[in-house]
Amino acid sequence: MKVYLVRHTSVDVPSGTCYGQTDVPLRASFEEEAAVCKEAIRRTGIGFTRVYASPLSRCTRLAAYCGFPDAERDDRLKEMHMGEWEMQRFDEITDPHIQEWYQDYLRVRTTGGESFMDVLARVSDFLDHLERTSGPVLIFAHGGVLVAAQVYAGKVRLEDAMQALPPYGGMVEIDLPLPRLHPVMLAGTGSDVGKSVLAAALCRIFLQDGYHPAPFKAQNMALNSYATPEGLEIGRAQAVQAEAAGIPCHTDMNPLLLKPTSDRTTQVVLNGKPIGNRSAYEYFRTEGREELRQEVYQAFDRLAARYNPIVMEGAGSISELNLKDTDLVNLPMARHANADVILVADIDRGGVFASAYGSVALQTPEDRKRIKGIIVNKFRGDLRLFEPGVKMLEEICGIPVLGVIPYYQDIYIEEEDSVELSQKQRKAVQGKVNVAVVLLRHLSNFTDFNMLEHDERVNLYYTNNVDDLLKADIILLPGSKNTLGDLYELRRNGVAQAILRARRNGATVMGICGGYQMMGQRIADPDGVEGDVCQLPGLGLLPVETVMEGEKVTRQVRFSFLESGTPDCTGYEIHMGRTSAVDGETMTPLVYLEDGTSDGCVADRKCAGSYIHGILDNPAVIEWLLAPYAEKLTQPALDYAAFKEEQYNKLADHVRKHLNLPLLYQILTEND
Repeated sequence: MKVYLVRHTSVDVPSGTCYGQTDVPLRASFEEEAAVCKEAIRRTGIGFTRVYASPLSRCTRLAAYCGFPDAERDDRLKEMHMGEWEMQRFDEITDPHIQEWYQDYLRVRTTGGESFMDVLARVSDFLDHLERTSGPVLIFAHGGVLVAAQVYAGKVRLEDAMQALPPYGGMVEIDLPLPRLHPVMLAGTGSDVGKSVLAAALCRIFLQDGYHPAPFKAQNMALNSYATPEGLEIGRAQAVQAEAAGIPCHTDMNPLLLKPTSDRTTQVVLNGKPIGNRSAYEYFRTEGREELRQEVYQAFDRLAARYNPIVMEGAGSISELNLKDTDLVNLPMARHANADVILVADIDRGGVFASAYGSVALQTPEDRKRIKGIIVNKFRGDLRLFEPGVKMLEEICGIPVLGVIPYYQDIYIEEEDSVELSQKQRKAVQGKVNVAVVLLRHLSNFTDFNMLEHDERVNLYYTNNVDDLLKADIILLPGSKNTLGDLYELRRNGVAQAILRARRNGATVMGICGGYQMMGQRIADPDGVEGDVCQLPGLGLLPVETVMEGEKVTRQVRFSFLESGTPDCTGYEIHMGRTSAVDGETMTPLVYLEDGTSDGCVADRKCAGSYIHGILDNPAVIEWLLAPYAEKLTQPALDYAAFKEEQYNKLADHVRKHLNLPLLYQILTEND
């Protein structure tokens, strides 16, 4: 558990005065010094669940200035009591005992006062009895207390104690050992109830509270995927949750990924690598199911050995009785993990009582006992109106409601899949750079455009409407899980012709991954990697052609953009297919990778493509893309990394405010 301790600001007493526990005044520079303390606390990005202060005014005044006027007072946080020497200058103290104290201040008490070991004893008593399962703590105290806390935490050796004395207004951070928590599974009454975002929130909350959490979803179905540092593929939701947890993503967090290629077939990715395409019937039959079950169990076991706690996510509804025998991701996974299950119900879609009660009642007695609480998600309106509903829900389900989480519109977390696209902007506007993302039937990795979407200079919208495409300054062709199928559809519905017309009229066109492939002269699929279509002409915007290949490329990359020389940009590749220059043509690379190879192609200042997902998360690329429209750039550029961190913290604060965290921690530490 994280504990932050802040020393009070400088005091208004003569230099060398032994003031100890006397309630002395502060210097006239208090507000200037306190403002620095307040900013240092803000920069931690932490929402402290408990705040304490020494009862002496130099600490309580600083706590109030920093926004904590109600900080709990505790006498154990007072400075060392100097006894008879209080308010005397050290060089004027005539007590002969002071020489003995100088020689061993650690153990020798001041006359009528304390030794450092006495201070350490009371500070240790305070920290020993500090509740360690309900969040990070902030303490306003004295130099001696901050030194004692560092010794207690093993951060400073006892013999080096006074060398660790922080300056006035200084802050130190210590870690206190935390109990091991049970794994927790967020299971749903249905799909899209908000499990993924709540899992990200819990990952960030546990991180803030000093734990070392990791996400886990045994089986995920999504077109939005991500490349791990090892060059393997997982669902984007688990990559987002890992980012919220402050750790690199790994395939153990999502060992089984299903990427639909049509309404009835899906590509199966196991431990980060494709193992083939399956129909829904083939995938969900019992034959071969136990092999997959053992793979996901082993992935969880490896993860649980490294992190505490594991934040698990179920899939869809936990009460699909027809899939119970083949279920890998919900209650069978919770049984293997010995996880506490929290049921997530979406009140926004209605039927919250029936869905929650039915989800509990349809479980076996063994699994019903595993469900320890309910979270009612996406509430709109006055929370007080649902207070009777909370009691009713607890009565009929027989388990506590841990929280009612209000719907929010001012927090932006990367979505799991394109189900959220319907809520995004769909029209061009005046006064901003209009960026249209072509809405493909098999659109994948739409998170490529999140940074642009939140850039105040830009209006980004998704559309396959010909008129709206023609209004765009920039047209982005996204990735696709079925590039040839989507290219055929673009030609059939007139979108391809609209893109070419917009290009002739001066619009910028840029493609990413499958969109890059579509911008070439042709796409060939001789081995039927994507289906029955062997070849289609591309849009003809770039002097390249693509041949589909069965081997999937998945890797994270560092690169320099155009000819900048320094590989200070990052992204990742997930694609099938090899793109090269058409015979007799020369292609100019868009980026130069750290390993000496290149990627993409740039035809001119307003026409380019690349295989790199996340290329538009790099400021250098964004500024290059927007530069031709300088007259519309009236807002500052977006720091996307800082923006994402802010969103994770805002999400954690929002959920922390409405979730009974002490009860959750109690559930996760109780012996059943």
